[in-house]
Amino acid sequence: MARVSDCPRCGAGLGPRDLQCWRCGEMLRSPATRPASAAQPISSRIREVSVHAIPKPKASSARSCSLTEGRGGRYRDSQEREKELRQEAEALEAEAVKLEESTCRLHEEKKALIERQRQLDVREDELASLALALQPALKAVEEFYSGPEKGAYAAELDALLDARRDLSPVLEQERNRIREKVERDMADKLNRISQLEDALRAAHAQVDETPLSDTSPPIDIDEAIRQIAEQADRQIGVGLESSPDPDLFSTYIEKLDQILAGGIPEGSIILLNGPAGSMKTSLAYQVLHHAAARDHIKGMFFSLEQGRDTLIRQMERLGMRRNDSLDDLMVVDLVELRRSMKGQQGDWHSILMRYVTNVMREDPFRLFVLDSLESFMAMSERILSRGEVQDLFDGLRELGLTAIVISETPLKKLEDGEHMELYVADGAIELAMKETRNLRVQRWIRCVKLRGANIDTCYYRLLCQEGMFSISKPLAEYSSGI
Repeated sequence: MARVSDCPRCGAGLGPRDLQCWRCGEMLRSPATRPASAAQPISSRIREVSVHAIPKPKASSARSCSLTEGRGGRYRDSQEREKELRQEAEALEAEAVKLEESTCRLHEEKKALIERQRQLDVREDELASLALALQPALKAVEEFYSGPEKGAYAAELDALLDARRDLSPVLEQERNRIREKVERDMADKLNRISQLEDALRAAHAQVDETPLSDTSPPIDIDEAIRQIAEQADRQIGVGLESSPDPDLFSTYIEKLDQILAGGIPEGSIILLNGPAGSMKTSLAYQVLHHAAARDHIKGMFFSLEQGRDTLIRQMERLGMRRNDSLDDLMVVDLVELRRSMKGQQGDWHSILMRYVTNVMREDPFRLFVLDSLESFMAMSERILSRGEVQDLFDGLRELGLTAIVISETPLKKLEDGEHMELYVADGAIELAMKETRNLRVQRWIRCVKLRGANIDTCYYRLLCQEGMFSISKPLAEYSSGI
C-alpha cells in the first residue's frame, strides 16, 4: 500500500512522491534530494517495506480521514465555483435580454424618426410648392400697392375693417345666444333620453318581478270617485257658463275655466296660494305644459324651490312628458340664473328682471311662472314691501307676460293685510287640504278673486290623473270647516 502523508501547512493528503502540496503550494522537499532508502541494500528495503506494510490501525485511520477531508474539500470548492459560474451565467443572460429589448426599442425609435423625417420632407415639398404658387399673387399685391389705385382700394379696405369691428360684438352676442339656446335644447333632450332609459329599466324590472296571476286587478277608489263626481257634475253643473275669449288663456281644466269665467285674462298676475302638498307647482306647470304641447304657446317656468332636472322628473311621473313641450316651454332654475347673470351687479329683483328681459328679447314667450315668492324673498334676505311687490308685478306686466306667482303664505295672513301680494295681484286661486270623516285627505280649490270677471268662489275637489287635472263637487262629509 502506498504511503500517504499530510501537508504540514494545510493538512491536505499527499502521495509518497508529491514534491509540492496540491492545495496550498507548500514545497515538501527539494527535487534533487534523494531518499535515504535508496542507498540501503535491497534486503533492508524489503524489510522496511514489509514492516511498513503491517497494518497500524490508528495511523491508517488518520490517513483515511485526511484523504476523505481532502476529497470533500475539493468537492465543496467545485460546488461553490459551479454555483458562482451559474449565477454569473444567469446575470449575463438577463443582461442579454435587456440589451435585446433596448435594441428593439432603438429600432422602433429609428423607424419613427425615419417616418417623421419622411413627413417633414413631404411637408417641406408642399410648402415649397405653395411658395411657388404664391409668388405670382405676392407680385400682384406688390404691384397693386405700388400702382395709382392704391388709395381707393385702401379706403375700401379700411371701411371693411371698420364694419367688421362694428359687427364683431353683434356677432358675438348672437353666437352666445345661439349657443345658450342649443345648450338648453340639448340639456332637455339628454335629460329626456336619461329618463326614458330609467323608465325602461324600471319597466323591465317590474315585468320580471310581477308574478303571473289570474285574479282581477284591484279597484281604483279615486278613479271610481272621479267618475261618480263627473256624473254628479253633469246633473248639477259647475260654475258659470262663459263664451270663449281670445284674450283669455285656458288653464286646460274645463271646469276651472268655467269658474274663472273663461280662463286667465292675458297680462294679469295670478297668485296661486296653498300649503305644502297641495300640488301648487304641479298645477302651475301643467298650465304651461299643455299650452306649449297643444297650442304652441311659449312659456317659462322659473323654479327657485328645486333644481330643473328634479322638477322635470317629478312632472314626468305625473304624466306630463317633457318631450311633448320641449320646443315651447323653458324650465329655468337658480343655477341657470347664476350662470347666465354671472358678474351682474344689483339686487335679486333687478337681476331676475334683466334675465327675463334678455330671454324675452332673444326668444319671446307669453306665459311665466315664478315658484315661489317666498323663495324670492329669502334670496333678497328681507320681506318685500307692498311697493316692491307692486314693482315686481308691474315689471312682468310691462313685458306683456301673463304670470302665475306661487305663494306658500297662509291665506288668512294675506287677508289680514300682513302681506301685500294678495292686494296687488290681479287674481288669486287658493288650494287647501281637507280631511274627511273617514280620515282621508282631499285637495280643494277655489278662486278667491279675479279682477273684471264674474267668478264662482265655491270650493271644488281637485283631482290629478295621468298629467290631467280635473275638478268636481265635493261628495264626502268633512270633519271641520275651512
